Amino acid sequence: MTDLLPTTTKSRTPSPGLLPDERLNDLLLSGDSPVVGPKTAGILLAFANEPEPATATEAQIETMIGKLAIATAQSKLSDREVEAKIEMYWIALRDLPLDDLRAAFVQLVRSSTFLPTPAEVRKAAMREGATRRYAKSRARHLAWLHDREWKPQGKMVDPAEVRALLGTEGG
Repeated sequence: MTDLLPTTTKSRTPSPGLLPDERLNDLLLSGDSPVVGPKTAGILLAFANEPEPATATEAQIETMIGKLAIATAQSKLSDREVEAKIEMYWIALRDLPLDDLRAAFVQLVRSSTFLPTPAEVRKAAMREGATRRYAKSRARHLAWLHDREWKPQGKMVDPAEVRALLGTEGG
């Protein structure tokens, strides 16, 4: 019976680490707003400018809803009602990243007794992508802060010159 269901594939998007550097991940998810250097600002800006993950296709949403319907209790529907219901899910979910929807469906399969409404699925998917969206917003903020406040380190002054200046001022 399950052989007839379309298969889903695993996501190729890395998670939950947003960036390969653990320190930068911690910085993005913290409330700190230090002025970062040019190299870090470049990394953060590149991360912030990455496109969002691809959105789901109608077939992928149909597959997820079908599997979710098998896993949860629901009333018997005619083929026409099923098509209309799937279309409603498509309308509600087509703008969401596939990775967020997959994570939401796993969570919903584990926790739902009845088939969730399109709004409940959408809410779960939005929650799954919240960390990525927050981290991108923080990355843009920290890169902006760098542009606004960072100044290159000045020329180093010879310690003997500093002593000589201080010695002449104090005398």
